Amino acid sequence: MKKKYLLKKNFLEIFSKNLEKDCIFNQHEVLKYKKLLSYIYQINYFLKKNKLENQTVITQFENRSHTLIFYLASIFSKTTICPLDPKLPTSRVEKIKKITNSKKIIKKIKLSDIIFYDPSYFNFKNHNFLITFSSGTSGNPKGIVHSSNNILGASKSYSKLAKYNKKTRIIHCLPEYYMAGIVNTFLAGIFGLSKIFITDNFSKKSIFTIWLDIKNYKINLVYLVPSIFSMLTNFSPLSAKNLIKKNKIKFLSTSNNLYPNIRKTFFRKFKVKIKSCYGITEMGGPLTNESIGNLSRDSAGKIISGCSCKIKKINNLNFLYFKSEFKCKYLIIDGKKKKISLDNQGYFNSQDTGYIEKNNIYLTGREKDILKKGGELILLKDIENNFLSCSFVEEVAAVGMGDDLSDEKLNLYIVINKKILIQNIIKILLKIVEKKLYKTEKPDKIIFIKKMPKTISGKIIKRQLISINAKNKIREVIL
Repeated sequence: MKKKYLLKKNFLEIFSKNLEKDCIFNQHEVLKYKKLLSYIYQINYFLKKNKLENQTVITQFENRSHTLIFYLASIFSKTTICPLDPKLPTSRVEKIKKITNSKKIIKKIKLSDIIFYDPSYFNFKNHNFLITFSSGTSGNPKGIVHSSNNILGASKSYSKLAKYNKKTRIIHCLPEYYMAGIVNTFLAGIFGLSKIFITDNFSKKSIFTIWLDIKNYKINLVYLVPSIFSMLTNFSPLSAKNLIKKNKIKFLSTSNNLYPNIRKTFFRKFKVKIKSCYGITEMGGPLTNESIGNLSRDSAGKIISGCSCKIKKINNLNFLYFKSEFKCKYLIIDGKKKKISLDNQGYFNSQDTGYIEKNNIYLTGREKDILKKGGELILLKDIENNFLSCSFVEEVAAVGMGDDLSDEKLNLYIVINKKILIQNIIKILLKIVEKKLYKTEKPDKIIFIKKMPKTISGKIIKRQLISINAKNKIREVIL
């Protein structure tokens, strides 16, 4: 059998060989594999009937389960799906519709409980399956086009590296329209025959309800972003520690750099190490997974099968370059198709700096988070890490100001999470500046704000901090 057909055939066999087994759990129902097969058939019949095959459609489902089920159907169709946040402004949706040449925006889908499916409606050829749009931490959003085989291949490879199995119980609380919510916590789980529990997307409001979900569903694998781990450390109930021990819960961090101080404070409170995974959307999603957990360095773990990494020195900095079997087909920028930029060996510049040690990848920073001040290169990540040791600091962002790299200013933006006198907080922070930072690392300003501007995946949008709204600003201290 040709390789281009094999991945989808193997994926379908997971469903057909486990018809009576439970797969997806949500607030309303438990979905067995046989019901999922029926739903796949119903959606593909709908796509064919409405002449949406070989077309691109935008989906904006309020029901998170329907988005995930639509992914499964789209894998076995000839349709390309572009999932968007249902809360996205209409003007933005219409813009994306135009540049992707999408034929229809689907916000609801009616699914019958009748168990029936017809494999003749299933497409087993590789096709353009998915378009994800980055919110962008800088510049304009870009569309990234993935084939069905690439996403399935990445999911299968990651599932194996992360050791998903029948006993794995995953809580799905990350946005279902970005890569960790598609690959890491969904498709990879299906490849491992794991159980997937769909809850509300995680936010500040769900700090306490997540522990109820973990308890009720007996969850043993939790994916979150670093800022949420920081909040859990400060606001979780006392019972959480015993629950973690009882369920033998594994915690994985995705989407952003996991600072050593976040690792340390979480470990001190719960006696369990956060592990990290690292990914690049253009390369098919997850690229690495950490198996042990490192308290002193930002380890990304070992790389998945089908990918490789090399170090390339540019301007005395060691950049991580990745090569992947699962790289995207092409990009959509300003409405035009563009090839992904690779070097002459087929490697992609991640724009992250780091190193490789004993087959493990370690991160040291990002190109845009490296500042030249006083003739020295400064890693903004190292500066931020020093302030995260304070229990009252919820989030911190160091931002270079100005265009002249020979004399760039440095601002420190901080969100605090406790009602402590601001004067006392300033005194503590100034001691850190004095004792832990080098002369060139010291910020020119410390600016206290109410909240950080972020992408849907939880990354801080530093460019927006430069022109922060006055209503979001609490206090400014000039050093």
